[in-house]
Amino acid sequence: MSDAADPARAAEALLRAQGHVPPASVAPLVSVVRSGEQFLLVPPASSSGTGGGTAPGTGAANTRRILLEWGYEVPREQYGAFQTFISDSNATLLACPAGIAYLGTYTVFQQSERSLGSFRTIWGFERLSLMEEMTLRVADPKDDWGKAVKQLMAFRDPSYAAGRSQVILQLAAATLMA
Repeated sequence: MSDAADPARAAEALLRAQGHVPPASVAPLVSVVRSGEQFLLVPPASSSGTGGGTAPGTGAANTRRILLEWGYEVPREQYGAFQTFISDSNATLLACPAGIAYLGTYTVFQQSERSLGSFRTIWGFERLSLMEEMTLRVADPKDDWGKAVKQLMAFRDPSYAAGRSQVILQLAAATLMA
């Protein structure tokens, strides 16, 4: 082997041991940033008088004004355990704190963007602040619901190349754009 005191020789020895190393390449990075919009959540009983209606996005019928969608991959060797967990833990996941709803975990049937993950878990929230409460509950080792959410999250493939996404949706009828 090479002398450990000479880092250049050590690096050269490592490269030679691995065989052919492709030449360095550069590709342009296309970055899309969509920000600058301001959104305001309209209270459930809005002053416009539409708070008591039955149309989508109005009144008491609309209890989940914000949706959180997690997109992720599960390592193939964990599919069986993942399906068993979803089945066995469904009742616990459904027993959410007030104002939060577990709307299910889904397998993606079709999508145009592979990098978003093959599974989706969807949550409903009455208020943005409930996302913070969810985080606190997941961090609490004594909270059974939080433990179940943490176990669900543990199935996500941690590898860098695995598909993963997070989308927060706000009901358009309950949004004022400024």
